[in-house]
Amino acid sequence: MAGVIVKFLYRSRDIDPVTLTQLRVTLCFLCGGLFLAVLKPRLLRIRVADLPFVALYGLVGITSTQITYYYAIHDSSVSVAIFLQFCAPILTCLYEILFQHRRPGRFTFLVLALAIGGALLLLFGRGGRPAAPAAGIAWGVASAFALATYTLIGRSAVRRLNPWTLLFWSTGVSSLFWAIVHPVRLVLATPWTAVDWGFFLYLAVFTTFVPFGLYLTGLKSIGATTAIVTGGLEPVWATVLAGLVLGEGLAVGQILGCVAILAAVVSLQVLPGAAITDARPAGGPPGESTPAAPTPASPR
Repeated sequence: MAGVIVKFLYRSRDIDPVTLTQLRVTLCFLCGGLFLAVLKPRLLRIRVADLPFVALYGLVGITSTQITYYYAIHDSSVSVAIFLQFCAPILTCLYEILFQHRRPGRFTFLVLALAIGGALLLLFGRGGRPAAPAAGIAWGVASAFALATYTLIGRSAVRRLNPWTLLFWSTGVSSLFWAIVHPVRLVLATPWTAVDWGFFLYLAVFTTFVPFGLYLTGLKSIGATTAIVTGGLEPVWATVLAGLVLGEGLAVGQILGCVAILAAVVSLQVLPGAAITDARPAGGPPGESTPAAPTPASPR
């Protein structure tokens, strides 16, 4: 839903990805802070020792995930942007195999190949012509890497911080970053209407603060790839809405590519032989088969 609203704003308002990202993150920080101050003020407290880690998460996780996705939507279509970002579980899976010493199943690499093939169909399934300009494709790929990083760091972060505390302070860091590189006076100089502010608040509260907080809370009990897969229907609904509201259509080959990506990501969780497993401890029993790392109810 957020992607469709963002694309609509690009088409109907004179607004750029940087300004929209800044408004979304800053309003999320302000509204989230007000909400926590009223209902759970203790969640606003943070140890000084945790600030460097939160600053890293705010810049690498929150900021990069938002801006790459918003540029991907700006320079391509909603469906291309969201399905490319949805390839993030493939990256988290590879990371866990290469750097966390988890073992691939019999079909893991076959499933990864299916996802890559699906991405190629999505991008070139319209008669061989690219489905988006090179810049849009590059931003989409970058958003997948950003989302994978956001998820992996978030999985570690919620072990030491309450998810809502993490969200508040990390969006605060991101807001400060944007205030430095793009002064707030430039944003407020534009005569935004009440309807515009309604859109901005909706993006900040209902597509950022609430889903980000719930997603981070979910990371406490499920793995990184599992969290990403949980949001598996979002790309489908976003694509359908983009077709109905924005008139964005997909060719048959592109639809097959979307189906292949979804099938691959879900298969990493549910297909016997596709899920990666924990390494077997020396002299111990085989590691238990567990899903690869999570797709968010996403930070989009």
